[in-house]
Amino acid sequence: MPATLTLPQLDVRPRSRPDTPPLSLVDAYLARQRDLSAVERFASYHAAAEADALATPAQAKYYRDLIPLTAPGPGQQYAFEVDLDACSGCKACVVACHTLNGLDEDETWRGVGLLVGGTPHDPVLQHVTSACHHCLEPACMDGCPVLAYEKDPVTGIVRHLDDQCIGCQYCILKCPYDVPKYNRKKGIVRKCDLCSGRLAAGEAPACVQSCPNQAIRVRLVETAKVAEDGKANGFVPGAANPDYTLPTTQYKHAKPLPRNTLPADHYQVAPEHAHLPLVAMLVLTQLSTGAFAVGQVVSWVAAPDVMLALRPLNALLALAIGLLALGASTLHLGRPLYAFRAVLGLRRSWLSREIVVFGLFSMLATVYAACSLLPAHVAPARLTNALGTAVAVVGLAGVFCSVMIYHDTRRVFWAFRYTATKFLLSTVLLGVATVLLSAVAAAAWSGRLDFHDMLRGWGRPACLLMAGVSAVKLAFGLLTFRHLREREHTPMRRTARLLGGPLLRPVLARIALALVGGTLLPLLACLAFTGPRSTPADFAILTVASFAMTLAAEFLERYLFFTAVIAPRMPGGVGA
Repeated sequence: MPATLTLPQLDVRPRSRPDTPPLSLVDAYLARQRDLSAVERFASYHAAAEADALATPAQAKYYRDLIPLTAPGPGQQYAFEVDLDACSGCKACVVACHTLNGLDEDETWRGVGLLVGGTPHDPVLQHVTSACHHCLEPACMDGCPVLAYEKDPVTGIVRHLDDQCIGCQYCILKCPYDVPKYNRKKGIVRKCDLCSGRLAAGEAPACVQSCPNQAIRVRLVETAKVAEDGKANGFVPGAANPDYTLPTTQYKHAKPLPRNTLPADHYQVAPEHAHLPLVAMLVLTQLSTGAFAVGQVVSWVAAPDVMLALRPLNALLALAIGLLALGASTLHLGRPLYAFRAVLGLRRSWLSREIVVFGLFSMLATVYAACSLLPAHVAPARLTNALGTAVAVVGLAGVFCSVMIYHDTRRVFWAFRYTATKFLLSTVLLGVATVLLSAVAAAAWSGRLDFHDMLRGWGRPACLLMAGVSAVKLAFGLLTFRHLREREHTPMRRTARLLGGPLLRPVLARIALALVGGTLLPLLACLAFTGPRSTPADFAILTVASFAMTLAAEFLERYLFFTAVIAPRMPGGVGA
């Protein structure tokens, strides 16, 4: 027997007459179509609320559910909470943050990245929205030389003080999550402050209000629990280890992500910003320091009449280059007129310490250069030698501060062993090249000393030292390519890929200049100095060419130092 289709009887009765018998199916549907009970209930709800003076705001759910109802207590602070299962990658949060904070067209304080993983049969695509994590130990605040960051003791929000900022951008290098953003128009860095003004008024941040899935919330977190989780490395796959800054953002998801989950751009490499003013500053300060230090060593072995002719010229050249380096460093600042504030962070910022030390270096170098020009009865040799030693020691302390500035960012390519080796060898190499150049100029300028008298006893060892240091530096730089054999895609392997790919041309140019100018020409100069058929002009030409090519090679090395580093950041990719 065929099955019969039984249509349901809808029990639709007028509210005022519940004892009315059920209607037919057609009448029931027509009655439901005419029923305005939802509108009536909506109108009565708002009428009652208005009558009671308790009108509910249209966005009430954002105040009740998405932000805390109380201020943080002892041991607590505000933090973002992100439900990864609810994040669809729509970027409504990015648009809201950009619009309501009045950001420039190319400026963003919140981003959306993409994580990929799983298997071909069970793939995982996970969007990740992120902004400032308002860390317990913010690296941006720790490294700022002008104290342009503050962490609110009550709310825990890390604020950037725009009026205090000089635009040095060191906080960008320090932050492992790529949070601070440089605004070229204003010459300062800016970042998310968790819409602290809105929170203070009981209103949710822009990103929280805009999310259609309520994937972003503001919660109160226990700082002790955040520190504990940071030690356990419980953060987003692909992000920097949280034990450095202890980020407070909480990422929630019901299903654990696969172990092979990685950022979508994990295998992509691209050169970083070159920071050309810093390139010039580093090379020239190391040259100046090396010239004073090597010149002081030569003064211990050379004859007094040689130093009488060599010291003034070498001191003036090194001083001029050192002052040029300090001037070049100001070109990196967005607001150079406020550079005097850079000493405020002396207690905790290596950048402040570098500025103070090199400032002292320039003053001592000026006094030393002046003394080297004065006659012996006005500036005794003992005083001049003491000043020369002080200049060399303070300059080397400044180079050490430069090393620590980059080591303190915890970027692998800038680790202490790599950076210290490069900077100190550059100081020796450029110092020797500068002193040899000064000796050639002093021999040509002096009417009392000829070429061989000026360089006797130290010229040949100096040429050999320059060739040896250049060869060691070149070999040390080429060791980076050994990381191409690593199976995992580590930061150093990515750096090696950069050097062998997008940055191959400057790498080859740096190798060629170092081989010819730093190694081959000093050896030829050594032969020209001792050869029977050589002339002072031969040695002078080789020395000048060697100095120019070595200096160019060092500029390229510093350029690669900045462009080949892998900067840590939050997961990116096609969703970023």
